[in-house]
Amino acid sequence: MYEPRQGEPVRRFTVGDLSCVVISDGRFAPPWEPSLSDFFTPASGVPERELRDAVEAEGVGRTTVPCGYNCLYVETSAGSALIDTGLGRSFLGYGPEVSPMVGRLDERLAAVGLAPSDLAAVVFTHLHEDHARGAVWPGEPAFPGATPYAHAAEVAFWSDAACSAPADQRAPAREAIRVFGERLRAFEYGAEILPHVRTVEAAGHTPGHTAVLLESRGERLLCVGDSFHDRLQLSHLAWRTPWDLDAERSVLSRRRLLAWAADETMLVHAYHLPFPGLGLVRRRGDAFEWRPVPSPAG
Repeated sequence: MYEPRQGEPVRRFTVGDLSCVVISDGRFAPPWEPSLSDFFTPASGVPERELRDAVEAEGVGRTTVPCGYNCLYVETSAGSALIDTGLGRSFLGYGPEVSPMVGRLDERLAAVGLAPSDLAAVVFTHLHEDHARGAVWPGEPAFPGATPYAHAAEVAFWSDAACSAPADQRAPAREAIRVFGERLRAFEYGAEILPHVRTVEAAGHTPGHTAVLLESRGERLLCVGDSFHDRLQLSHLAWRTPWDLDAERSVLSRRRLLAWAADETMLVHAYHLPFPGLGLVRRRGDAFEWRPVPSPAG
C-alpha cells in the first residue's frame, strides 16, 4: 500500500490489529475559512462577549474555524469500512470558490491504493450532507459493494414527512436514504457492525448521531463525529452550534464522551478538527482541552 509522506492529507496508523487511515475530503483554506461567529451565535447560546473573551484567552488572535473533513478508513477481519464520506465531488453548496477545496475523498482513496469496490461497509455518524454526500454522488452509490449503516433514529427522523429540520439539511439526508434504498441497514447503539467496530450513543447533534469505538488488543479509538466542531467546545462545554438539533442533549453527549476519553486516555478522532483530527483529551479544571497527536517524522 502507498505510504504517504509527511504533510500529505492521509495518515496511516493502527489500533491494535486494525489498520486505519484518516483521509481528508478537503478543508477550507484562507480566506474561505468560516467565521467563529457563524458557528457560535447568541441564538445557539454563545453571547458575543463570551466568544470574544474565549478567543482572547487562547492568545492566537483567530477569527475563523479551521474546518476539515476527516474521513476514517478501517480494515477489519470481516472487511473494510469507511466512517463518514465527506461532501463528494462538484459540491457547490458553499460557493464556487470553495468547491475545489472539498470532495477530494475519491482521489485520495486512490492515492493510498484503495478502490470503491474494496469497501464492505460505510458507517455514518449521521446523515448531514458533509458526512454522507460523498457516498451518494452523483445520484447513485459511490461504493456499490459497501453496506451503508446509520442509526435507526437517524433514518426515521429524516424519513418522517413531518420532519422539522431546516430544508437544507432535510433534502440531502432524504436523498442519501433514497439512493441507499433497501441496502441501508439501521443499527442501535451498542451494535458491533464489524469485528472491533462498535456504535456508541452520541445523540443531540441529530437524533441518531453516533460515535464509533474501535477496540483491538487493548487499544481504542473513539470517533466522535460532530460532537464538537472546534477545540473551544472542550473548554466551553455548553457551547452549541446552529446545527445541533437538540441543543441540551448535544451538550450532555459531548460532556459524557469527553469525560470518557479523558479518564481512559483514549485516542479520539474528530471529524472537523484540523487534519488528521487525531488527539487526546485532557481534563482542565471542570472542562477539557485538546492535544493533537504529533505528525510522524518524515
